[in-house]
Amino acid sequence: MWLFDCGLDAIEWRRVIVVYTVSVSPFILFAYLTYKGMMKTWITYTIISSFFIAMFGWEIWLNFGLLDGQAVDLRRSEALSCAIPSSINWITNSLGDVSIVWFGIILLSYIFKKDNSPFEKFLLPAFVILLSWFLIQNIWVEIVLYYNQVGGDARLSWAPLMPLGPWFNPSLFSIFGREVTFQGQIVWVLATPIYYFVMIYFYRKTKGR
Repeated sequence: MWLFDCGLDAIEWRRVIVVYTVSVSPFILFAYLTYKGMMKTWITYTIISSFFIAMFGWEIWLNFGLLDGQAVDLRRSEALSCAIPSSINWITNSLGDVSIVWFGIILLSYIFKKDNSPFEKFLLPAFVILLSWFLIQNIWVEIVLYYNQVGGDARLSWAPLMPLGPWFNPSLFSIFGREVTFQGQIVWVLATPIYYFVMIYFYRKTKGR
């Protein structure tokens, strides 16, 4: 297996395992729910759309450093570039974002129990829950999982959902000495209303099926 030839240290092994596990999770969950006859059409449309929103909204741009940014291979070790090649890194990250969005749907469904109103119309409490979840996970990504790859001294490309690019990227606060940056977090602030709109749109379109 090529991973064992990459020279990963213990921390990098954990990062690689997390990335690949999260990226394959949507396929596993989709297969399981389909097998059980529980996979909703509106959720299928939502998660497929979320993949493309993440891919074109920021992942491709950050991966290749398309506009005044560093390509991902310049922001991480050779071992990590070996384990998750840049040619697929944008795909695994986009699939990881799908997992985040899907968990957001699960979270709303759990909190509101059998009340479908958060998916039938815009509800501020539901929006706040989604935004909070998206930001909490993304802060963890910036300061732990991808530190020095999206945080630290990394120079991230401009992207449609990072409209101020690397030119305006102040530190918002720090946790354990690691800074949480404006550019690192703005993407999910802007993506939250988009994802929530997509959820509502497909729920209404399919009448919750």
